[in-house]
Amino acid sequence: MTPASSRPAFTCKLPVGELRGDASGPALAFRGIPYARPPIGELRFAPPAPPEPWPGVRGATRFGAAPPQRPDPLSDALGMLAGCEIGEDCLTLNVFTPSLEPAARPVLVWIPGGAFVGGTAGIPLYDGARLAARGDAVVVTVSYRVGALGFAPLAAEPGEPAVANLGLQDQIAALHWVRAHVVAFGGDPARVTVFGESAGAGSILALAGMPAARGLFARAIVQSAAPRGVIPPDVAHARTRTWLAELGLAGAPRSALRDVPVERLLDAQYAVIARTPPSNGFFYAPVVDGETLAAPPASAFAEGFARELPLVIGTTRDEMHLYYAGVPKGDDGAVAMIAPQLGLPEAEAAHAAKILIDGFRAARERRGEPTTPCDVFLAVQTELSLRHDAVRIAEARAAQVSRSEPKASEGHQDRRTWMYLFGWRSPARGGVSGACHALDLPFVFGNLDAPGMAAFAGEGPEAQALAEAIMDAWVAYARGAAPWPCYELPRRATFEFGRVRALCEAPFDDERALIERFAPD
Repeated sequence: MTPASSRPAFTCKLPVGELRGDASGPALAFRGIPYARPPIGELRFAPPAPPEPWPGVRGATRFGAAPPQRPDPLSDALGMLAGCEIGEDCLTLNVFTPSLEPAARPVLVWIPGGAFVGGTAGIPLYDGARLAARGDAVVVTVSYRVGALGFAPLAAEPGEPAVANLGLQDQIAALHWVRAHVVAFGGDPARVTVFGESAGAGSILALAGMPAARGLFARAIVQSAAPRGVIPPDVAHARTRTWLAELGLAGAPRSALRDVPVERLLDAQYAVIARTPPSNGFFYAPVVDGETLAAPPASAFAEGFARELPLVIGTTRDEMHLYYAGVPKGDDGAVAMIAPQLGLPEAEAAHAAKILIDGFRAARERRGEPTTPCDVFLAVQTELSLRHDAVRIAEARAAQVSRSEPKASEGHQDRRTWMYLFGWRSPARGGVSGACHALDLPFVFGNLDAPGMAAFAGEGPEAQALAEAIMDAWVAYARGAAPWPCYELPRRATFEFGRVRALCEAPFDDERALIERFAPD
């Protein structure tokens, strides 16, 4: 293959117009492509509309704007939004491909995270050129509306239908765009794998059960999702009313929102978030409205929904260590913070929280891991918030396959589930961050040299070898291969990506059994 740096200028012709891309990296890059019309004016708080054709050749060498948001301490520390334009004209995607020649390459579509109030595809961390070049695949990264603009439900009113989950509807529009246009970039629309992390991974679990997304992707990779991170409609509408009251628009028609400067919308959004601690980790998130999203992903997966979808699912080893600064100082404080998450009567919840803390400490001691109150509390939070829900989904799917397809070796790998654990430790803060939330991101894209990543994720030959291993695994899976033995009971095979990469069986099983006694359904 001709090195990208020596390629001539190139264009790609689509039904809506011609694009001029960037050949300076390891793969051809087309950035800032509109997959829908700008959601401004009459299209603010409306479902995404098809993009309009453009005349001539459109430059596609710069990322599009990030959706309206305010940087948080983490994105500031890592410089993740440094130099980003932020604005409502944000419904764009980026395509990275080794070549425009027809090749029916597998397609990986990335949905970034950001707690449903932030994030964007247009940052160096998510540049897909290395992943595309290494895997001979097409990589697409998608930006979508977040916060109130993307996830505040608005009730029906005269002349205006109800709207909900506009951010998810944006993602579906992007997947329709991929289906219609990816052939022009050398991709196969029948081999689309969606992958995402945190809120992006939670989005994928929601998309898997949305009728409007059916058939738009063939496989999924879910990294550090919170399957219970959805909001019932009564709570979501109450939060919208609080936000409208903050704007001074309680009872006003939806059209009044279209004239409000976006900065004022954000001011009100962050003011109500600051006053209303969320109960499930999110203030804005997908809303189970019964139409666009019919059921919470956690319960729906247990009932067998999307059982035909091959799924890789996993977490980092120490997810909640990213939030090391916000932990209690001792076991009593830990009990007070854990108990309300268990959904039990107050006295019973405190007793259960104490059992969890003692049990986790004993399990960690047996493995020779740190047992300080801080380490134990964060381990419990990692299980409660992320890992146990991922395990529940894998176990529910394994049970369904076992009942309907008892012999895993007889051609049914396409419907199975594979579990992973990301165990590489961050060098940040003297190592106390461990294998924390979001640490896998620079490895998945091979962008260990992205701004801020050396201090966060590490560097050197071992780190590079891990990045290559996880990129190879993700692309092999996108091509249809079983990446490692599937998840079955009671073996619970889980592949760990770390300094040592190996298959392990039933990791953290003592903790899993403890959480199973007390975790809310």
